[in-house]
Amino acid sequence: MTAQAALLPLAVVFPVIGAVAAPLLARVSRRLPVYAAIVALVASAVVLLTLARQVFSGRLLSHFMGNWTPVRNHALGIAFVADPFGMVFALVSVFIGALLLVYTLSELGGLGARELGGYAALFQLLLAALIGVALTGDLFNLFVWFEVAALSSYGLTGFFLERPIALEASFKLLVLTTIAGFSIFIATGLLYAQHGALNFGELHAALGGRLRTADVVALGLLIAGYATKAGLVPFHGWLADAHTAAPGPVSALFSGLMVNLGIVAIARLTLQVYGPSTSPILGVLMVVGLVSAVLGAVLALAQDDLKRLLAYDTVSQMGALVVGLATGSGAGVAGAAYHLLNHALFKSLLFLCAGAIVHRTGVNLLSEMGRLAKHMPGVAAAFVVGAVSIAGLPPLNGYVSLSLIHQGLAETHQTVPYVVLVVAQLITVAALAKAGWLAFVRRRPDDYKWRARLRPGMAAGLTGLGVCCVAFGALPRLVLDRVIGPAAGALLDAGAYSRAALGQAARSTSPHIPFTYFAGTEIAATGLSILLGGLLVTGYLRSREPLPVRLLRSAHNGSVNDYAAYAVAGTVLVVTLLALA
Repeated sequence: MTAQAALLPLAVVFPVIGAVAAPLLARVSRRLPVYAAIVALVASAVVLLTLARQVFSGRLLSHFMGNWTPVRNHALGIAFVADPFGMVFALVSVFIGALLLVYTLSELGGLGARELGGYAALFQLLLAALIGVALTGDLFNLFVWFEVAALSSYGLTGFFLERPIALEASFKLLVLTTIAGFSIFIATGLLYAQHGALNFGELHAALGGRLRTADVVALGLLIAGYATKAGLVPFHGWLADAHTAAPGPVSALFSGLMVNLGIVAIARLTLQVYGPSTSPILGVLMVVGLVSAVLGAVLALAQDDLKRLLAYDTVSQMGALVVGLATGSGAGVAGAAYHLLNHALFKSLLFLCAGAIVHRTGVNLLSEMGRLAKHMPGVAAAFVVGAVSIAGLPPLNGYVSLSLIHQGLAETHQTVPYVVLVVAQLITVAALAKAGWLAFVRRRPDDYKWRARLRPGMAAGLTGLGVCCVAFGALPRLVLDRVIGPAAGALLDAGAYSRAALGQAARSTSPHIPFTYFAGTEIAATGLSILLGGLLVTGYLRSREPLPVRLLRSAHNGSVNDYAAYAVAGTVLVVTLLALA
């Protein structure tokens, strides 16, 4: 513990204070809560940036609440631990959160004082939870932040109470998140009953590579619980409805940041607490990741609602990210960390584009859109940047992270997962090409009934995210050496994280991640996915929907009972696979 490490809680405290103050500030001025929220996030960013240089240089910082430091490696106090991986997610959360609030001033700035006050409060509580997840070193505290994020997300999903779809989506999110929270809570209790520990470092030492039956069951429950928040198959039933019903900036917050909460938790638990060698967890994660990548892409291709298409693509991208973690290699884990950053950027950008379209035209179905490139060239350009980033074309950021994930699969000689991931990528290309063609290029016989213009806050949000997509793709070596390499090193060095979580001095090593920008294999895989994706979307638009796609769509019928059944069945399956392997 150091004096500077004592600043860590402030990164969470500032948005919490902003959330409490927001309804009160709304009584003074209608927009004041949103301005204050931006200030709170800037203050959090200053705290994190003050510590970031030390953390990315390999030094892990820890602070125990109330100075309840461990005694003989036994912890009673709640720890905050800043490692490079958590720092990446915390910084991404505050910066994108601030951009989304700027965008909010334009899209939702006309709401009443009470509505804006409540919105700013919920928005900041969710961001505080994300930062807390990034920094916590305690299993029960991780559950607490999960619940804070859940409660905030219910309110934000059902924000427009007059829309039946909003209340229905919020209810589905409530049911599935409650099941997930129950799984996490039971798993936490099992581990505490077995080992008398909740601190990540103490748990890592207690597990010691020798898992009891209760430990394996707990691991399966934890993965299932946090996979629900990440939107992985089959725990993803809530995701499309929640993203569709929520306001534009909230959809961007959910897809760009909130789903990553589950990924951060899974990465922490599997790599830094349990350790990848203690169980067949990497194999289970590989299967979940590949299934999510493919099914999410297929479901995205089948959608007519633009926001639902982007939501199901989030399922696919989370699957690709998990595949990177499941490789267990330096390049694969670095690719996962890079993709976590990139997905937050390009998916937030695309959802803001969708929000701008709906805000200005009132149309959300692709079948009713067309020629928007002529009327909204700025939004069209931003959409192209986001779509090309996801497609993995250089020099955009998605190319780098996907290449690293592919490299991790190649290093570990996993040819079949490599091929499956490329197939998922070409289906993703087809889905985004479909959206781009129908929304921005195709002729539309009637003009739109324009409702509003693109305001400065919207333009600022789109521009900021678009520039970041280009920058993080054009300067990969700088990002790898200074940010992503240290993040991957921290995830793969469970011992260093364990020592830091117990208040000991610890440093993680930053492995050199080899990356050739124009590697022949990656250029070929990218070119193939673009070519086949283009052929696929051409055939898909001209022909009747294939039977497998219709069956998959029929399984996503909107029934909360079915979605809950999928989640429970998935939980049982994950626990069984871990127990039998």
